[in-house]
Amino acid sequence: MSAVTVSVIVLIVFLAVLFYGVPVFASLGIASVVGILIMNGVGGLSVIPEIFYEKMDNFVLIAIPLYILMGEILFHTGIGADLYQMAARWTNWLPGGLAMGTVVASAVFGAMCGVSVAGAATIGAFAIPEMLKRGYDRSLASGSVAAAGALALLIPPSIGFIIYGAIADESVGRLFISGIVPGIILAIFMMIYIYVYVSLHPEKAPPPKEKITWKMRFESLLRSWTALFLIILVLGSIYTGIATPTESAAIGAVGAYFLAIFVYRSMNWKIFMEILLSTMKTTGMILLIFVNAMLFGYVITRLQLPQQLAMYVANAHMSKYLVLALIVLLLIFLGMFIDGTSVILISTPILLPTILLMGYDKIWFGVIMMITIEMAVITPPVGLNLYVIKSIAPEEVTLKDIITGALPFVLVEIASLIVFVIFPKLALWLPSKM
Repeated sequence: MSAVTVSVIVLIVFLAVLFYGVPVFASLGIASVVGILIMNGVGGLSVIPEIFYEKMDNFVLIAIPLYILMGEILFHTGIGADLYQMAARWTNWLPGGLAMGTVVASAVFGAMCGVSVAGAATIGAFAIPEMLKRGYDRSLASGSVAAAGALALLIPPSIGFIIYGAIADESVGRLFISGIVPGIILAIFMMIYIYVYVSLHPEKAPPPKEKITWKMRFESLLRSWTALFLIILVLGSIYTGIATPTESAAIGAVGAYFLAIFVYRSMNWKIFMEILLSTMKTTGMILLIFVNAMLFGYVITRLQLPQQLAMYVANAHMSKYLVLALIVLLLIFLGMFIDGTSVILISTPILLPTILLMGYDKIWFGVIMMITIEMAVITPPVGLNLYVIKSIAPEEVTLKDIITGALPFVLVEIASLIVFVIFPKLALWLPSKM
């Protein structure tokens, strides 16, 4: 049987079991086993434990449970409220200032912990009720939190970059630093959209009635010292050479635990056990997908699907911008049906040879992929941030409100993608200085 025929069978099996409702990790595993059986028979299945062991034996992956643990700890502290109050006070004079404050607070939280859902839940639990209390439109309030929470995927330390770096064999430290400028630019784009939208529809975000003094602004800034403390612990330890990205995750987790006990006094045995259980569940889900995606990658590499795709693109003489546009559309489409982690794990081994053949940089493509995944987490039917916001929002906020408010931010992210395609040095300048 030809490699093309086997490739088609493997992809059809994967899509069939996935749309039947089988979890992503199992769908990848089933399709991979089918491919191995066709290629090598039952004896070929002996390669599975070898691949699992080889791919999991990666020091970088230790950072995943540590950053998840850090996010879970921070969720149980008052740091989200402090961040939001600080950001809202500094932006309250602008149209839609509270929504802009959400973007700023989410960006700062993303610089502490690279877990998108943790940022959306931590900031949203405080921000949405505050905005609704002040007469903000439900869609604007919930949609801005859902979209801004996704900034954690781009702003370092990002779990998305850790996973991409492990697959693409790229420095996680360089990937982290490549996300700083794009993350700031994307946050500014979101704030510009909120400014324009509220300027055109002032009834959606009534101006604040309370007067915020400069003293109140600086007091809130001082109360947010915990965020700066964690950012310095995590990112400072990486870029001063004190720690690797994996070691900095451990430092950050210990720092967050220290703040929860001695500063916020929000930690007890029951909460600690809940945090550990939630961390284990999330980590287990990600790593199950990871090892099965690596097995799937092994099968498609043996079938030379990535190489064949790259050669097809080269022989078709298509514009590299057209190829990139098709890849982005494919990633967005995948993100509409499976979670962002799965999109990274499935698509990177297949698409990276084509990206390199087109002359694109691996680090730059990592930034493009993270922005695309940000769109995935706020687009239905499987936009994870949408459901996270629904779980923590007041009852009057419907899922329709959240989706309606979040979808315009997809256009904002597409606009930022265009900017980074035209000006790739915005993503590559800082890594080039390392």
